[in-house]
Amino acid sequence: MRDIILACVGGIIALAGGVYLARLLYYKKFGVIAKAEVTDAAAVTKRAGVFSYIIVTAKRVSHYTHTLRYEVNGKVYEEKDSAAYTQPLKIGSTYLILCDPKDPKKFKFEADVSRHITITAALVVMAVIFALRFLLVK
Repeated sequence: MRDIILACVGGIIALAGGVYLARLLYYKKFGVIAKAEVTDAAAVTKRAGVFSYIIVTAKRVSHYTHTLRYEVNGKVYEEKDSAAYTQPLKIGSTYLILCDPKDPKKFKFEADVSRHITITAALVVMAVIFALRFLLVK
């Protein structure tokens, strides 16, 4: 029974990774590539400490959101990213992004997509091997 439960856990992890991998591959294959310029960088702060919502504690920078300006099919967009980098990107710098062809307001950084495809594929393979190990080994 324990082996079946562990195999199911591995299968669920592989399925979730497969869905995310499919989404990344969609951006890689069908995404519209655009050159985006960073126009703003804003720090997102969160309270630090064990009892941060009960006691007044210091705030610290959690991550940065960036506003990017780019052009797709002759239309200019200015949207915030969802990458949540720990360091701010330099204002005025340019990056390649992959835009969703159905909704150009949704985008991902091209370098991140390539890196995440490799990492996610490796994790899906490991999850499948984990699941098969508990299904097939008696």
